[in-house]
Amino acid sequence: MTLKDFAYNNFLEYFRKSPDRRLLFSINPGRSGSRYLAELLGTAEEVTSFHEAEPLMNGPYLQMINNMPYAGSVNKRRIKCKAVKKILDGLPAGQIYCETNHMFIKTFYDVVLHEFKNVEVIILRRKLSHVLKSFIELGYFSSKNTAWPDWMSSPNAQTRAINCIDMDVNLDQYDLCIAYLLDIEARARRFQREYPHVSTYEVRLESLCHYPNVVTFFEKLKITPTGKTREITGKVLNSRKEAKMRYANLSEIEYCEERIREYIKKAVLLGIDVPKNIVSADTIILEKQKGGAYGTG
Repeated sequence: MTLKDFAYNNFLEYFRKSPDRRLLFSINPGRSGSRYLAELLGTAEEVTSFHEAEPLMNGPYLQMINNMPYAGSVNKRRIKCKAVKKILDGLPAGQIYCETNHMFIKTFYDVVLHEFKNVEVIILRRKLSHVLKSFIELGYFSSKNTAWPDWMSSPNAQTRAINCIDMDVNLDQYDLCIAYLLDIEARARRFQREYPHVSTYEVRLESLCHYPNVVTFFEKLKITPTGKTREITGKVLNSRKEAKMRYANLSEIEYCEERIREYIKKAVLLGIDVPKNIVSADTIILEKQKGGAYGTG
């Protein structure tokens, strides 16, 4: 065993002997309230919360998981664990580390689960058509926005959890965004299957806009709300209105819902197992009335 291997094994053992150290992460696609969730959880007495702690694990780390299986980049992506350890070293005993970074499910969930023991995960969802509208208006998966390739995985990534209806180059902005969003939901489902021992808490952004629901959610997480919790509940954070005006790519909810239905029709015809729980109940009912079919998952 090399000196490097010895140090790494000691690093693992240190955390596995700390049963009171909890870590909270979030599975979400972005534009689903992850910043709001970080701020909300950060008001709890026991929680030190980050939206996106350094390293962000975007950019080159995202390209790694786009272009090769997870096993091919494990060693490089372990940099996140070292950074988390450094933060933990500065926290009071028993304080919970929380990070709601949407890169978790794409670029570092596997290394975190390998190296830390008491990890819990919040699966944060928002109505799909609203997330899609936000993506479109911010220019994601289009040439209008040059930053998104550093943050959003390809629907045809090597690590994808669901097949896409076509190659990226053959899809327009709406289909690319929808394919990405469905893949994130499929990744969440895959995570639950692969890590059944990890506690997951499923919650909707819409629910967390009401204080009684927040209190109930905090009780499930075994954390304590404060006066700041009530104060921040329901406040709009990170709406990106100025950026949306700059991109001038307005979209309507009704059209987003129509495009979601169209994508799912194509996917089902191709035998793709579509995660239907992120499609609103109204959309499912409407599609059934039209004689459409949905996959399970």
